Amino acid sequence: MHSQELKTHQWKNRIILVISNNAESADFSHQIDQLKNHSIKCAERKLVMYQIVPNEVHSNKFDGAESEKWNSASDLYTEFMKKDDSFKMVLIGLDGTVKEERLTPIAPTELFQIIDGMSMRQEEMKKN
Repeated sequence: MHSQELKTHQWKNRIILVISNNAESADFSHQIDQLKNHSIKCAERKLVMYQIVPNEVHSNKFDGAESEKWNSASDLYTEFMKKDDSFKMVLIGLDGTVKEERLTPIAPTELFQIIDGMSMRQEEMKKN
């Protein structure tokens, strides 16, 4: 799984990367659970979540589709994690640029406020 694969989402989905050096990390599990508990709101915002640990990647589209799993080393892990990082959350906008990075989990309500403040999201809300 490479960062090149993220480009397939450009102009279609916002991406949230939940990255940890340990799949058993409390921050990692908490962030994933919090987002899954708000699946409808995530889907409304066209979010796709990638759960990334050093040798495994899962994707979740929040639309009820099965999670996809890749069992290979992830370039995404090495691209976004620094040597001393144990957890990171990265939000990538529709345009493919990083909009937010955190070293601690983000509350879904705060994440939604950030997304809802984006100009493209404002346009989406006007259309609906």
